[in-house]
Amino acid sequence: MKLWNTRTISGKLTRINLLMSGMALVLAYFSFLAYDFYTLRRDLISSVTAEARLVGENSVTALIFDDQQAAQSTLSALHNTPQIRWAEIIRPSGTVFAHYARKGSRPPDLGVKLKPDQSIGSWRQGRDILLATRIDFEGQTLGMVYLLAETSDLAHSAMQFGLISAGILVLCFLIALLATSAIRKLLTVPLTSLAETAQVVSRERDYSVRAKSLESGDELATLVQSFNQMLEQIQERDRALEKSRSDLEQRVRDRTAELTAANKELEAFTYSVAHDLKGPLQQMNNIAFLLEYSQSEAPPNSETRMLIKKLCDGGRRMSALIDDLLSLSRASSTPLRRSPIDLSNMAASILDSLKTEDAGRRVEVTVEGGARAVADEGLIHLVLENLLRNAWKYTSKTESPAIRFGYTEEFSGAVFHVYDNGAGFNPSYADRLFKPFQRLHSQNEFPGTGVGLATAYRIITRHGGKIWAKSKENGGAEFFFTLPYAA
Repeated sequence: MKLWNTRTISGKLTRINLLMSGMALVLAYFSFLAYDFYTLRRDLISSVTAEARLVGENSVTALIFDDQQAAQSTLSALHNTPQIRWAEIIRPSGTVFAHYARKGSRPPDLGVKLKPDQSIGSWRQGRDILLATRIDFEGQTLGMVYLLAETSDLAHSAMQFGLISAGILVLCFLIALLATSAIRKLLTVPLTSLAETAQVVSRERDYSVRAKSLESGDELATLVQSFNQMLEQIQERDRALEKSRSDLEQRVRDRTAELTAANKELEAFTYSVAHDLKGPLQQMNNIAFLLEYSQSEAPPNSETRMLIKKLCDGGRRMSALIDDLLSLSRASSTPLRRSPIDLSNMAASILDSLKTEDAGRRVEVTVEGGARAVADEGLIHLVLENLLRNAWKYTSKTESPAIRFGYTEEFSGAVFHVYDNGAGFNPSYADRLFKPFQRLHSQNEFPGTGVGLATAYRIITRHGGKIWAKSKENGGAEFFFTLPYAA
């Protein structure tokens, strides 16, 4: 039944109203029923008490002159009172002086007694009432009168009152139901309209709709008015945000185009400069080599040899820097050609080349097999070469150098790592590692250009992966990078 649907405010209000009305009517019903029963019982006790006193007054003479027949005649008159089922007059000694019993009546339990200061008392005997009163004459107790009154008429009267009250209760409940159905519309119709408007706004994101305004001027009308004002403010804010977003997108497109053009020009300039410098630099290196060779055959001159050596070292550093700049440029501009590659074989090949270049060193090398990825083979080779060459370089002053390459499988892709037990670095400067020309060691300690890790960072980022490092000073370093499975 829709009326009892607890998912709607209308149903909830109806249930609450009917529940409270029903509880109030039921409490009133039982209260009146209990009061009526109490009143009938009190009236019955009052009537039986008056009857007992009358019997006692009429039995004084019979008790004084020991006239049991007169006392019996007094009790026999009780058959005109239908509530009295049994009666006795008892002497102070406890002997029965006169007795009356309606046909089929059983004698009550006379174990109950009046207290010395009591002249009258009543007790419940099952469904009946036992009443006792003293018979006094001139300050002397002549005996006791006991009357047993049935309560069947009392129950009958209470039942009649209960049926009438129940009928009134049902009638009042129906009236409350009709009144609730009529009154709840005053509250639920505006709230239902407001809820429907809110659903439309939430579902369709249409802030142009409005809830129907009320003319009552009460709290509901204020709520509807505030809701409509809120929708209007949101609509105005959306218009402003849409305009700002359009302007911002246009500015971002313009700035992106400018930055893209500037980056292309910068990369082209860097590549051109680095490429054009290699020819003259090679000629300088050749001349420096010839000078160094000719000096080795000429008489020794320490100052000349030192200058020639500096010239050769500077040429080699300059050549290495140009090569690194070209690699950095290729890392940003070369199109990615993804293919399945075996990083374990690649790492082993690079380490073999390093052993050949520096045959005098003994380094413990470990390469974990099975490291595979889908990536650009040439660029990833450049990443591994930079990381492994750094590991080889920074373990040059370690007594027992060790280099490891491995990987771990994770849900998002493989995580590859290169470990060495070399010089390490201060972890508080880890954010500078992957920036061009940022070095954490001096040229005298470990020579380098500071471009290799920046190149590796650009390559891994272009592949959609991440690269990071962990270390502590003089405690080795470990570099990690990821390559997602999906292209």
